[in-house]
Formats: sequence, structure tokens, C-alpha cells
Amino acid sequence: MLKVSGLTVNYGATSALKNVDFYAYQGEIVGLAGPNGAGKTTLLETIAGFLKPREGEIHLLDRRIDGLSVLQRRMMGMVLVPQEGNVFPDMTVRENLDVGAILSHKDIRERLIDETYQLFPILHKRATQFAVTLSGGEQRMLALGIGLVSNASILLIDEPSTGLAPKMVTRLFETLDAIKESTGKTIVLSEQNIGVTEIADRVFGIEAGEIRFCENTENLDSEAVRDLYLGK
Repeated sequence: MLKVSGLTVNYGATSALKNVDFYAYQGEIVGLAGPNGAGKTTLLETIAGFLKPREGEIHLLDRRIDGLSVLQRRMMGMVLVPQEGNVFPDMTVRENLDVGAILSHKDIRERLIDETYQLFPILHKRATQFAVTLSGGEQRMLALGIGLVSNASILLIDEPSTGLAPKMVTRLFETLDAIKESTGKTIVLSEQNIGVTEIADRVFGIEAGEIRFCENTENLDSEAVRDLYLGK
């Protein structure tokens, strides 16, 4: 569904990504694992169109998209759920979800929002509250909800567990797995939390802007993952 080839991204004279190859199939969770500053966010933002690569190609459903705008990629079914700035703080929960579903017909929008409320009952309970009043965990749920109601076929989710308590992280990962199973969406999940290996079908390890390994989860070498996070 998604194929990235030879992607190089610079910040000035500094290479943030170096000749990165990456791919994701329909209906799977792909983990992008690595320490802080490894290039995970840069890769997702480039795939989504917020950053321009110096070299390389990005294909979505066999169509080259690296020359397309963020909106054009969104219209093709790709949505980025960023780590920060991912909700509208001065709007209610319901208004946030309405914005997320703005490209859908009213009837479809209501169905998507109802399905999101079923996944995250607390959002239904907080529907009339302003997003700024939600807890950190609730804001993460709302950010995911905005992505879900967009009716995207591929979700790029950046560091969703940051700042969450361990129990909330476990619940978050379980919810993402449930979303994949119930909707068939493709989820690309960047994570500093090593727990991403428990729900991903395949994991790419990234460090210093380069892919260090790509393995199906059942074949994943725990020592390779540990070394990635410890910088060995």
C-alpha cells in the first residue's frame, strides 16, 4: 500500500534521513522503532507531505505522491496524527471530530463519529467539553479519533504513548490493535516505547536517520531492538 524508496531529507546541511526504504501492506500495523531523534517524526511528516525530500520517491497504492500536497494525499486516504498540536484546544470534543470528518458526507460523518465513540466511550462522555480540559490520555484518544473519523485508509501515528502512564500505554496499544482488526486500516506507528513490538506485524528499526533493520515481529531479535534503544 505504501512504498518509500531512497528517501533523503535534509535540515539545512544536516541529513535527517539518509536513503531510507520503507513499506507497509494493506491492513497491517508497521512499527517504526527507535530512540528520540532517530528520524521517526521526519519520516512520517515527509510521507504525509509536510516536509519535502531532497531525494527519493513515495508511492501510495502504486501512485507516486512525493510531488503532491498534504491535501491531495489526504484526499487519497492518508492522514498524519502528529505527536503535538493534534487537537483543537478551544473547540469541543464533538467539534474536533466534526473537523476530522469534514470531507465526508453528513450521514457518513455521523456513522464514523458514532464508531469512534464506541471505541473511546470517554470521548462520548466528554463530547461537549473543550479539548483543552481533557487529560493527556483523553487528548491522545481524541487525536486518534480525529484520525479515525477522517475515514483514512492509512494512518500515520507519531509517538502516541509519549507522556502516558504504563496502564494507559497498554490500553492505547490494545485499541490500535482493535482498530486494525475491526477496520482493516493500515497503521504506521512511530514509537519510542519498545512495547510497539507487541502489536506490530513488522518493525523497522531506525537510528540516526538510517534504517537499521526490518523484521516481521515473530522473527524480531530482541537484542537488536535493545541495542537500537541503547545506542549500541
